Amino acid sequence: MATSTRFLLLAAVATLSSFFTTSCCAAALISSNTAATNNNSCTTTPPSPLISTEDIEKISRGGVAIIPNWLPPHLISAMHDDAQQLFHNGQFRPDGLTNTAIKDQGFTTKADRQTFRGGAGWDSDVGDVATRIEFANRMRELRLQLAQVLNRPTLAEEGRLKHEMTYNWYEPGASLGRHLDEHHEETKGPSGWVMPTRRSVTWLVYLNEGWTKEEGGALRCMPRNDESMKKNTIQVGCHEGNLQVGWINDGVTPVFLDVFRESGGACLYQVVNNNNNNNNNEEERQILSTRDFDVPAQPIDFSVFLKEEVRESFAQISTNRLDPRFASAVTIAGGGSGGGITPPQDFDCSDEPTILDIMPVAGTLVLFDSVTLPHLVREVTGKRQRIAATGWFHEDSQFSLQI
Repeated sequence: MATSTRFLLLAAVATLSSFFTTSCCAAALISSNTAATNNNSCTTTPPSPLISTEDIEKISRGGVAIIPNWLPPHLISAMHDDAQQLFHNGQFRPDGLTNTAIKDQGFTTKADRQTFRGGAGWDSDVGDVATRIEFANRMRELRLQLAQVLNRPTLAEEGRLKHEMTYNWYEPGASLGRHLDEHHEETKGPSGWVMPTRRSVTWLVYLNEGWTKEEGGALRCMPRNDESMKKNTIQVGCHEGNLQVGWINDGVTPVFLDVFRESGGACLYQVVNNNNNNNNNEEERQILSTRDFDVPAQPIDFSVFLKEEVRESFAQISTNRLDPRFASAVTIAGGGSGGGITPPQDFDCSDEPTILDIMPVAGTLVLFDSVTLPHLVREVTGKRQRIAATGWFHEDSQFSLQI
C-alpha cells in the first residue's frame, strides 16, 4: 500500500479508537486461570468446556490440537449421510487453492477438494438441516470457549459473514497443496482491507468411519518443533491487530507486521515480556526493521527490511514457494527470481524440521491458528471418498475499507 494511501487509512483509523480496544488477539499466552481472571475477554460463557485448556494452549503456541472421538457417534453418522446426499444432489463444487494471479484456476472434481456450496450456506434448506444445526450449535459452544480462554473476544460475536462452515469432499486421487489459511491483510493488496473479519482459528471434524493409513488423505501439518513452542512466551498469529509474518530465534519468537505507523509506513517487530517491580509482565515492542517501509506487491521477501543481527534467523511463514496463492503472474510464468513456482500438490516437505500427519478418522477434531500453520492434504489413495466438516472461526480485522 502506498504511503499516501496509508495516511488516509490512518486518519480513518484514528476515529475508530474504541474499535481497537476490543479487537483481535491478546498478546500473552493463556494460562490455566485465564477464564476465571479475565472478565473482559468474552461476555458469554459457554455451558461447559468442550476441549481442555492444554489443547487450547497448543493453539496459542502455534501447535495443533488433536482431539479423538470429539464428535458423538450419532452426529458422525448423520453428517456423513447428509454430505453424501448433498453431493449426489449436485451441491458440491471443485474448490482448490485459488491463485489470484491466474485467471483460470482449472479446478477439477478428480484432483481437487470439493466443498458444499448449497443455497445460502450451512443452514440452507437442503439436505438434513436439523443435523447441521445441531452440529453448528456444538461448534458455537466451542467457539465461545476459544474466545474466552484464548482471549480473542471477537470470536464470540455472531454475524452472517462472521464464521465459515462447510463440508469437504475428496475423491480418490484428490489432494490439496501446501498453504496457510490466512495472511496479513496488507500482503493481499487493496482487497485485503475490504472484509471486516479475518480467519483466526481453523477447525476440521472428520466423518470417515474405519479410515486406515493405506487410504491416504492425511492432513499434513508443519508446526515448529516442540522445543521452540515450549520456549515461546507470546501468543502466535496476531498482536494488537497486527498479523504475524514470520519467526526469529529458530522459530521461538513471532514477528509481526504493523502497517499503521505514524510515518505512514510499515515495520516488523517482536514482543518481549518485561517483569516490572510488582512481578507483573509488561509487554514491549522491539522494532526489528531497519526503517519504516512500504509493503511491496507479492511475492514479498520481508527479510530485506530486517536489521542484520536478526535477518539470518528470520523464517518467513509464507513465500511464493511455500504458499503460491499470492505469487505474481510473472513468478508463476517462470520469469521471477525463483524461476517459477512448484505446483502445490508437488511440494516437498523434506526440509521441514517437524512433519505431523493426522489421519482423517471419524469423530476427530483438529484445531490450529489460521495465520501460522502451513498444512496440506495428501492424496487420497483408497477407493472411497474422504469427507469432513471444516471451517474457520473469524476475528474482527483492525480496519476495513468502506467501498
